[in-house]
Amino acid sequence: MDNLRVFVVDDDPIILDILSGTLGGVCQLESFASAESCLNRLADAKPDLFLLDVSMPVMDGYELCRRLKDDWDTQDIPVLFVSANDDSDTRLLCYEAGGDDFIQKPFEHAELLSKLKVATRILDDKKALREQAGYAQRTAMAAMVSMGELGVVLQFLSKSFACANVDELASAVIDAMQQYDLQAAVQMRLGDESFSLSHNGRNVPLEVSVLNHVRESGRIFQFKSRCVFNYGRVTLMVNNMPLEDADRCGRIRDNGALLAEGADARLKAIEAEMLASRRRAGIEAALPRLYSTLDDVQGNYRRNCFELTQVMIDFQETLTKAFIHLGLMERQEEQLSNMANEFMLRMVGTQDASLEIVHRLESLANDLKTYLKT
Repeated sequence: MDNLRVFVVDDDPIILDILSGTLGGVCQLESFASAESCLNRLADAKPDLFLLDVSMPVMDGYELCRRLKDDWDTQDIPVLFVSANDDSDTRLLCYEAGGDDFIQKPFEHAELLSKLKVATRILDDKKALREQAGYAQRTAMAAMVSMGELGVVLQFLSKSFACANVDELASAVIDAMQQYDLQAAVQMRLGDESFSLSHNGRNVPLEVSVLNHVRESGRIFQFKSRCVFNYGRVTLMVNNMPLEDADRCGRIRDNGALLAEGADARLKAIEAEMLASRRRAGIEAALPRLYSTLDDVQGNYRRNCFELTQVMIDFQETLTKAFIHLGLMERQEEQLSNMANEFMLRMVGTQDASLEIVHRLESLANDLKTYLKT
């Protein structure tokens, strides 16, 4: 209790002397003969405990206690009342005024010390509770700040799905960093081309050279007030890290890494979409040529069929006329006719196989056309 500071207020000098002798070596004691003098002293110093007499002229202990409890600076300081009256009305008035304990005059030395020890324990408990509450409040505030900053990342990820090209995606990254009150530059590489953006504009030569230099510096790299995040084909550089706030710097490193990683994932998707778009455009451009070629093949097939059929007819007529002059036996003529018919059937089969290939190509073209519509 050596560090316990007690203000005693009593208009009886004998009581003040007794209390001074009893508590002088136990705690830091200040004595006041009136409530007014105590209130004046509070402008310069605050005690850990008040010890108030109930009956005093001008302003009694009840009124003084009410004033102390109405004051923001003293409302949590415990008040112990001292009174010669130990009736229920007195104790009730002390309680209603805001008192924390009651001691009857004349008091025992041991009782007074016991009361002070209890008050000291209560004060220590309150201090511990305030520290815990302060820690909990700081933790809650830090969590709220962290959640708010994480919300920027989530908002960016949601917004990035609507980015159709590199320019829009880079602008979304810069906007997200501006919500953290940070100045940043970002470079995105797509194929053999790169695109850089900051609040200074697009592809600023000096920024481009710096970004080209730091893109090989590792996943996360900090130098002085700058911090670089490299993820795949994205390089994000923050130019004004709040070095005076280590906790915020840590959160920015976490969130900056998430932003860069999310931007790289969306950049890969944009590249895939661009490749798919180019392939689709190529198929759309090739389909008319394919149908035109199929028409030419079918027209050529029909002409070949007609010409081949005419050739076979001419061959049969010529062969039949030749039999008259060759002087062949009937059996020989029949053999020659059968051989000619067999070769003509094989030629027709070859034509049918060619036609089947044409039909398959036409079916493939129709499938491609259907895929383009879906």
